[in-house]
Amino acid sequence: MFHYLSASVRFSPFLLAVSILLFVLFSIKDALKYNWLLGVLSLIILFFFGYFRLQQFKEDSHGDHLIHYEHSFDAYLATIIEVPEAKANSIKTIVSLNKVYANQKSQDKTGKINIYLDKELGRKLKYGDQLLIKGQPNLMLGPKNLGEFDYRNYLVYNNIFHQHFVGDKFVVLGNEPPSIIMLNAFKLRERSQQIVKNLIHDEAARGVVLALVLGIKDELDVEVLNAYSAAGAMHILAVSGLHVGIIYGIILLLFKQLGLSNKKNRWLLAVVSIAALWTYAFVTGLSPSVLRAVTMFSFVAIGKATVRRTNIYNTLAASAFVLLWYNPYLIMSVGFQLSYLAVFGIVFLQPKFYSLLIVRNVLLDKIWAITCVSLAAQITTGPLSILYFHQFPTYFFLSNLFIIPAALVILVLGLMVLLFGWIPFVGEGIAWLLSHFVAVTNTLVFAVEGIPGSVIQGINLKTYDSWLVYLSIWFMILLFAHKRFKFLLWASLSIVFFALSQFINRSKFINNSDITIFNVGNASVLDFSKSNQTSLIGDSAYVNDENKLRFSIQPKRLTTYQDINVKSDKLNLQSSQIPGADLFVFEGNTFLSVHDAKIQDFISARRLPIDIIILSKSAISEMGQLTDLFIFGKLIIDGSNRKYLVDKLTSQAEALNLDVHSIYEDGFLQLKMLR
Repeated sequence: MFHYLSASVRFSPFLLAVSILLFVLFSIKDALKYNWLLGVLSLIILFFFGYFRLQQFKEDSHGDHLIHYEHSFDAYLATIIEVPEAKANSIKTIVSLNKVYANQKSQDKTGKINIYLDKELGRKLKYGDQLLIKGQPNLMLGPKNLGEFDYRNYLVYNNIFHQHFVGDKFVVLGNEPPSIIMLNAFKLRERSQQIVKNLIHDEAARGVVLALVLGIKDELDVEVLNAYSAAGAMHILAVSGLHVGIIYGIILLLFKQLGLSNKKNRWLLAVVSIAALWTYAFVTGLSPSVLRAVTMFSFVAIGKATVRRTNIYNTLAASAFVLLWYNPYLIMSVGFQLSYLAVFGIVFLQPKFYSLLIVRNVLLDKIWAITCVSLAAQITTGPLSILYFHQFPTYFFLSNLFIIPAALVILVLGLMVLLFGWIPFVGEGIAWLLSHFVAVTNTLVFAVEGIPGSVIQGINLKTYDSWLVYLSIWFMILLFAHKRFKFLLWASLSIVFFALSQFINRSKFINNSDITIFNVGNASVLDFSKSNQTSLIGDSAYVNDENKLRFSIQPKRLTTYQDINVKSDKLNLQSSQIPGADLFVFEGNTFLSVHDAKIQDFISARRLPIDIIILSKSAISEMGQLTDLFIFGKLIIDGSNRKYLVDKLTSQAEALNLDVHSIYEDGFLQLKMLR
């Protein structure tokens, strides 16, 4: 409520005080008689606490936050609060603002800033370094293209509102770590990472080990990453509930083997389990995903230790409540949502599936048990995964048959490498075994990925579509649980509404013809589409880059229900070339893409009529160079032009009363073609 409506709806703390007072008064007067009223009041009190907790948690609600500072400044002092991460062309990290400097005066300010630094200089930085940075950060902007991932929202959920491309304009003044605990956790993770690097030399295997054991994904090969994703095994590469659950299960097994699993030792088991889990969290650098999972299993351990009979759903809810009190925005986290849905599915559905079939053979029984676990988790997480990632791994049940046991082996061997890596020959031996085991696992994952139809891609669900799918799943569960026809009816209605929603959304685009000019930095990219056929025109360096296509081009095509695979483009465009430009004819309209200064060598007996000119690559420096050659209806200046030239040409075009659109200033442009 606060996140979405705080600008228009305000609640006073006075209402919370009144609710608490009424709760106390009715409790004293006759708690039994006013039981229903006390229940309502307790929920109202919780609502207000949640509302005011997020208000307090959001750093931009505080008056000294940078977002409220409207003046310009020359430099600022900030502290690195996250381990610097290597990107393709820079070093990325997050800093906490301390002071801003303007006109030789300083002023205390707060706020987190996402910064990008020179790759060579940034390598030397570490957690706690104090940086004096020249320049001023900018407010984060929304998505640049249709359907693109909203990175601004992602950062807002982490209390980050500004971004700064610093480069080499900074000086290190010293090192003052904000948290000694985090400093030591980062040091331990770095030391553990170095042990793995020294002992495992196969790059593909090392990348998987670092991701699975320590949650470090920097060295994961793109092909390996895509293969795990397509095979439905991506969850083992993100340290979370599965990994923490494995460690907790190992501890339970050890206590059982040692004969210590009786009631007398229940608190010893809880203390040892919690200590081991939090030690592992410390080794992984106290990453958010591990902290979530460790908190969840800590509650489970405490629940098992209590004498009274506990309800696993209440235990899970209690852990979620504590986590959300600590960080209310975790509710927006994909990892948080998927983790709790997966655990709920395993706890609730797996026993029901498992009881459907009694298997006498021990090996087949284990296979059936793992299948039930993967099926239960997939049912509860599937709709949400499709909503966020737009794909579904068809053979998840097959890959999980070996990937879940493999995760257990890799995690155990990985922890043994960390514990015994310092012992000559012992560490090397364990690392050799681990490296070869991971290589075999990778081979199996690639084999599953290679099966035809291993992944269904390009699925476009709206948020309400995923809710309809969840409703149908829930009603089917109730049908099998209670054997009542009405649940089948409600499930069928949910499916019908889902089908109608998909049909209506797709029908909006089935006869569309349009051209999209993307805002993709220094590249020039156009996408022509007619019904379900498309043609992508652009710089080869961009069009052949899978990662860039996945980030900017595919989301637009998903949104408009088109084929996301550029290699499958079938739309034939009428085209011809003139010096420095390409001419396209599409739906009766002429498009001239000007991309080279050779356009000035073009000679024509008369000014050619063109419907739309798309200017890129700083091909011209004066509007006269175009107006002398062409008569055109609309001018589009894309983002591949130099900034000063964009401003100059835009001003000149506006002075001539031309219809001009600057991709750099106004964002991407989608033009509907009228037939």
